[in-house]
Amino acid sequence: MEGLAIRFKGFTLREKNVTAYLSMDRPSALASRAFARLHEQIADDMLPYMPGRTGGFRQRTRAANAALTGTGTLYAGVGPMGAYLYRGRTMVDAATGRGPMAIPGVGPRFRKGAKLVPGSRPLRYSAGGPAWFETAKARHLQSWLDQAQDILDGR
Repeated sequence: MEGLAIRFKGFTLREKNVTAYLSMDRPSALASRAFARLHEQIADDMLPYMPGRTGGFRQRTRAANAALTGTGTLYAGVGPMGAYLYRGRTMVDAATGRGPMAIPGVGPRFRKGAKLVPGSRPLRYSAGGPAWFETAKARHLQSWLDQAQDILDGR
């Protein structure tokens, strides 16, 4: 058969006397590399803005993100603690509208079975602050885009 033939993994297009076979292996590999690098860089750039005195929350988030590299999912913070800290509001009992009770020798605890909702008071952070992904994005977005573009351009 005469004509142009363009083939993309099972797809061929033929036109006049030209046949072209295009391999998408290299662009696909570059896109995967760029995506993995972007994932790692976003996770690294969030760390300085994340709250926590001991670093345990940051370490758990970093480990969870390392396990998800290449999947398209990135945690801003793991577990219920991540959602709580990211919102930046104290939690209160939905039924009573009050915070936790102080139990001597144990510390603050909510009543058993209490459903918690964000309250009106902001959290006080010893380090970092709320919405740390948004803070990192505002400061590093152009760098993230430039790094991904460099990989896609083969640099």
